[in-house]
Amino acid sequence: MSIDKNPSDDDIRAQLERILKHSEFKASDKQRQFLSFVIKETLAGKSSQIKAYTIALSVYGRTETFDPQVDPIVRVEAGRLRRSLEHYYLTAGRNDPVRIVIPKGTYIPTFHSVPMQQPKAKTLAAKSTENSLSAEPTIAVMPLVCLDKDNDQEYFADGLTEELTSEVARYQDIHVIASQSTMRFKGQNIDPKKIGKELGVRYLLTGSVRTDLKTVKITIRLLDTFTGEQIWEKGTMKNKTAVDIIAVQEKIAYTVVGVIADHYGLIKRRLSKESRKKSPANLKAYDAVFRFYHYESVLTPEVFNLALTSLEHAIEIDPDYGLAYAMIGHLHADNYALGFKEVEAPLEKALTYALKGASLDPQNQFASDALTLVYFHLNNKEAFLQKVKETIALNPNAPYIVGVAGWHMALFGEWDDGLALLEKGMKLNPYYPSWFHLAPYMNFYRNGEYEAAYGEALKFNIPGLFWDPLTRAAALSRMGKKADAGIAIDTLLELEPDFAQKGRSLIGRYLKKAELVGDIIKGLRKAGLTELE
Repeated sequence: MSIDKNPSDDDIRAQLERILKHSEFKASDKQRQFLSFVIKETLAGKSSQIKAYTIALSVYGRTETFDPQVDPIVRVEAGRLRRSLEHYYLTAGRNDPVRIVIPKGTYIPTFHSVPMQQPKAKTLAAKSTENSLSAEPTIAVMPLVCLDKDNDQEYFADGLTEELTSEVARYQDIHVIASQSTMRFKGQNIDPKKIGKELGVRYLLTGSVRTDLKTVKITIRLLDTFTGEQIWEKGTMKNKTAVDIIAVQEKIAYTVVGVIADHYGLIKRRLSKESRKKSPANLKAYDAVFRFYHYESVLTPEVFNLALTSLEHAIEIDPDYGLAYAMIGHLHADNYALGFKEVEAPLEKALTYALKGASLDPQNQFASDALTLVYFHLNNKEAFLQKVKETIALNPNAPYIVGVAGWHMALFGEWDDGLALLEKGMKLNPYYPSWFHLAPYMNFYRNGEYEAAYGEALKFNIPGLFWDPLTRAAALSRMGKKADAGIAIDTLLELEPDFAQKGRSLIGRYLKKAELVGDIIKGLRKAGLTELE
């Protein structure tokens, strides 16, 4: 493509306005302010003053004590802004007359006039849009429809639409279209495929509000714009005389969004399944994230290796991808605990990658959670508990993060607080991982409630992981069912032939109380594993 430089200032301003208004420019409000600031400063002849310090103070509200070496906010946001611009120019902006670029290593934008493309470029742009949308989860919350003839609940419908949009935006790895872009569809019939193409999103969240004398009925639906199908629906009834309408809207929003947008939510599970059909040559950086989600649902050595390889490739493609670094750290921590692969100093690697991920993306809740996992395995309870508080504060209603924080707290001996958080996470999203049941199992077991513990062991249900037969064997032996316990021991030894020698160490990597470790070992010995050290 030949490019003629030196567009006029008016052309640049028009291009900025064009970008900011288009739904394909998937940037946050702050990133939009970032772009506007550096362009306006450049056009005003102040490009020499565009530095991390001035951007931090003018755009991100930092104080005069800001130090870019300590606070990487500008560098991280610049990387995201560059990706948003690249996405825009690959899709809707492919034929725009002015190209705006923020080169790596600087925050000063450059401007280029671009000759008109041939007509066939439209087809290429459309294909690019489709391909890019399949790589990352994107969603638009459509204006909820008030089905009452007198529209007396329209204010409730509009407020809930805003609340749903805000709640989705708290999940940093899902791109949500601003409500200003969706309100123009208010009152129109929803054609998922048409709106999906127009807004550039893969999913639509739609719904309706209907009232009678005493109640308000809210129905929310999730639609796939690629296929046009409805893939989920939830109906909720609320008392019409509820005093705190805002609290009602908030509860509906975080309950709905937790099910669809969470770590184990509908969207990520669906896209994870699709990504597994792609050949390695066609994988994008974000596909590695879905490989990780798949690993967490099956916990096998084969899928562990696929996830690790994909994420390592992702950070080669995008060296500033904080979430990918955090997930690599998470994998190395899991590998230390579960022994999927021989790796030297897995916990050191886990800490290095988790710290890198958190520094690149300090507001990403999963990146923060990766550090809590590493501190858990380092047995640093003080750092672990502090990081748990910081992580949950980023989004107190994220089901997986809340649940897994409680899970680890319980296994660290903080049973009451931990199990309360775990229960909250499980209620918020019924699609939680089955290994969540290990914590309530251990709580029942330590209290001598072996039948209840066995019930939790059956729900654990990960046949390829040694914890599955281990929990069944220990509970069954305490219930006096030695034959059944012996069968479980045989399965345990098939999975881990040298478990008698290393079992105590493996158990202790998750159970932080020596008394409970010893109690589990007694149960396994009683089940027939008498040589367990």
